Amino acid sequence: MESPDQKGRGLLKNILLATDFSAASEVALPQALKIAGQYGSTLYIAHVICPELVHFLPAESTVTIIEDARRLAHQNMEHLLSVASQAGVSCHSLIGEGVIWDVLQDMIRENHIDLIIMGTHGRRGLRKVLLGSVAEEVFRLAPCPVLTVGPKTLEMRSRDVELSHILYPVEFVPDPSTAAVYAVSLAEEYHTRLTFMKVFEGRVASSELQAAVEEPVRHWMCDHVPMGSDLRKRTCFQPGFGPAAEAILKFAGDHGVDLIVMGVERLDPVMAAHAPKSDTAYEVVRNASCPVLTVR
Repeated sequence: MESPDQKGRGLLKNILLATDFSAASEVALPQALKIAGQYGSTLYIAHVICPELVHFLPAESTVTIIEDARRLAHQNMEHLLSVASQAGVSCHSLIGEGVIWDVLQDMIRENHIDLIIMGTHGRRGLRKVLLGSVAEEVFRLAPCPVLTVGPKTLEMRSRDVELSHILYPVEFVPDPSTAAVYAVSLAEEYHTRLTFMKVFEGRVASSELQAAVEEPVRHWMCDHVPMGSDLRKRTCFQPGFGPAAEAILKFAGDHGVDLIVMGVERLDPVMAAHAPKSDTAYEVVRNASCPVLTVR
């Protein structure tokens, strides 16, 4: 029988870092190298050149710009491959041309990607950056988990990647989400603390309510954390109260959480962007000061 560590190592065989060579993508690179090294994964660094972005220019200018984009893409990719090699990570480059999400989907499928990592700079606010963009499509539609290094992560975190505390918000008990598998695997691999949180919106933190909810969540924890694993000694339950995103973000900020793992619904990106209220996962990605791993 496989040990928990062996099962965990089979979880993320192939990782894709989607990059546009911006500062946001640069900050996401150490995250990709750290996880790939920890799991013994193969890392694919992907960049897509999109001719549609310059279709409004004269034809002769378009040809020159595309040729320059190809040359710069290969130069930048060589640098990233060198960084990965120095880190001891098995790495391959993927450079494509076309509609960005369409090309990325093909890359994800053809290379059997288990995890996508991407950064978002969010200078104008994440919703404006993601609205109708590739990042929004990846976040909503990717067939595998997505690790997003959001705008507040870029502002508050250094390039050094440390992982000592993971937060997993539990939406339902029993929990139907597969996100817990990743939370537990990462906590096992990195030997971190793992906090399970159940948020009760619009309720006060009465001792009676806490006592009523703690028991089933503790049972849930026992169902998901392997018997005999020392992770059980590093796992705790935390009730939250009020709006879900606010409670999650407050706890993460107050208790030095390094990674939030949570489930996300599959939604059409355009419909999600025009919804009167953002969903909890989106608000957490937008405002978290640490990376967020979302699992559909």
